[in-house]
Order: sequence, then C-alpha cells, then structure tokens
Amino acid sequence: MFKDPKQGWRPDFARLRGRVYLAIAAQIEEAITLGIFAPGDRLPSQRAIAEDLGFHLNTVNAAFREAARRGLIRSNVGRGGTVVLGQQAA
Repeated sequence: MFKDPKQGWRPDFARLRGRVYLAIAAQIEEAITLGIFAPGDRLPSQRAIAEDLGFHLNTVNAAFREAARRGLIRSNVGRGGTVVLGQQAA
C-alpha cells in the first residue's frame, strides 16, 4: 500500500488495548523512541492509517491530537503529522 517504508508503518493491531486512540498515540511514541521516525519525519496520513486499520477517522484524529498534546508531533490540517520530539525549540 505504501511506497516508503516509513509510510508503511502502522500500529500493531494485536497490541491495541484499552482506549484505541490512546493505544495508537502510545505506538506513535514507541515508533519515535525506537527511531522508526526521526525529528522532521512525516507520519502516514490519518486517513491512510484509519483505512488501513479499519478505524473511524475520528479515532485516528484523536490519537494524533493526543500525540501532539504529549509533544511528540505537530499536526497540521492537510499536511499530516510531523515528528517534533527531540527537535530544538525554534
């Protein structure tokens, strides 16, 4: 489905427990911590993740908002999420 390996990243469906949006946000954090995504990298689109996992877009949107609240990503409407954890403050 995705051409770029980073764009092929997806939360591990088998490990999603509890509130799904929190689990997805935690897996975004894990992917950043493990170096799958580095500062400045763009995450797969919310729509692509929702379609790939079969979740409602609002669930993935809530996960991106939570990841942004935690200071992991910056989410821009129409541009997706960009990893900011580890970047120097501008």
